Amino acid sequence: MENNSFLAPDHDLLERFVQEFPRTVTALLIPGSLLYLSLYALAKGRRSLFGFLSLFALLLLWMSHYAAPVSCAAFRALLNFAVAVGTMKLLNIHSLLLTNSFPQYTAGKTPRPSILALILLTELRYESFTPNPIRLPPPPKTPFANSPHRRQLFYSEYVQILLHLAIFTILQSLPQYPFIKALGILLTIYIIWTSMQLVVRYRTSPPLFGPIYLADSLAAFWTETWHNAFAAPCLSLAYTPTLSLLLALRFPRQIARSAGVVASFTLMAVFHMYALAPLLSDQGMKRIGVFFVGNGVLTVVEVAVWGKKRHWVRALMAWGIELSLASWTVIAIPVADGVLGADWKGLCRPSNLE
Repeated sequence: MENNSFLAPDHDLLERFVQEFPRTVTALLIPGSLLYLSLYALAKGRRSLFGFLSLFALLLLWMSHYAAPVSCAAFRALLNFAVAVGTMKLLNIHSLLLTNSFPQYTAGKTPRPSILALILLTELRYESFTPNPIRLPPPPKTPFANSPHRRQLFYSEYVQILLHLAIFTILQSLPQYPFIKALGILLTIYIIWTSMQLVVRYRTSPPLFGPIYLADSLAAFWTETWHNAFAAPCLSLAYTPTLSLLLALRFPRQIARSAGVVASFTLMAVFHMYALAPLLSDQGMKRIGVFFVGNGVLTVVEVAVWGKKRHWVRALMAWGIELSLASWTVIAIPVADGVLGADWKGLCRPSNLE
């Protein structure tokens, strides 16, 4: 039977937006404020108070759906995203504290606790701290091989976002075959995240992405090209525990490391499935999960076969695998009918979970 709620007129959608957007923001501000207070306690050296407040913040995060219920699918996804990010952030910090590996502020003179807490809250990658999970690839030697200044300008985030925007525009003018849709979504994520990064970045913030067109392997795509916003929780909550457990069980180190990589991709699969659940069908969620876990397994296999060797055959195989997986995934995503031609109004219609 057809769901008539998806045929609501535009003024109903606008009314829902006006009603539910403040509710969504409020639902995020309350636990977000408590999360900040917990980090302030940590910055003041009061770890017991931090533990209590962070547990309370985590509880409020997971209660936000019930405290401020919203029907708009996009707002529900926003709530899910915030809950998942906040949960990973808190668990990541607790894990670092338990293993005595919490990073130290090294971007200058240590700021007062109120500012340090704000930095801890907003820096997903611990850019201002040492150690941090950021691993930047060596800069390419071309173009402008004889002019380091021009080459640095070419690879700046400002030039690269314009270049990726141009590629995105060209792709949107082409027939929207699945692999074109997949590339369009990859570029959309690049453009949106980089745009936000350029607005809210700190002086110490390195780029989130490398140029997508330079990826020449699955391993390079995920470690050098794609954004590393969630590298810290992947390391502390998935890779390191898996590696340590398997080494303790006397598994060979290479197998333990490979399992740690797959565990990290599995964490990202769960994260994306939960965050996007209000916007996706059950089939779409399953394909998102397979996409991430499959990438983890195939990346491990690729490294086992090729090691660190770079070759054009490896690059072609990587792009073929990545686009095949992404194309298979976007077929089940209803907003993927060409990013510019998607039903964006439908994002604020009732969630498919209702």
